[in-house]
Amino acid sequence: MAAPGNFDVAIHRDGSALVVAPHGEIDLATVGLVRQAVEREQHWGDDVVLDLRGVDFLDTSGLRYVLEVNECAARDGFTLHVVRGPRAVQRVFEVAGVESRLPFVDDHEAAAEE
Repeated sequence: MAAPGNFDVAIHRDGSALVVAPHGEIDLATVGLVRQAVEREQHWGDDVVLDLRGVDFLDTSGLRYVLEVNECAARDGFTLHVVRGPRAVQRVFEVAGVESRLPFVDDHEAAAEE
């Protein structure tokens, strides 16, 4: 899914998992593109891997979206794995005090093994 500027959302399937890999900044202007990609591509029962390795900035709207997807996973019975992003992105989760509440993995291959 291409977006204007330097933001893009790559999507592919890995078995029954939908792998969503944003690249660029997830902020108020782009978080809707990530949301649309997941809503459009996820089928009932699909697990979701949100790969943040290509994200170089995450604001509170991005943080809120990750928390929303985590809540949806618990409610709707699918598994969410969040691939850790660069240090600056992970710092947002740490400062917000939510890192321990989210299912972080080091890469999407590790998510497939769980």
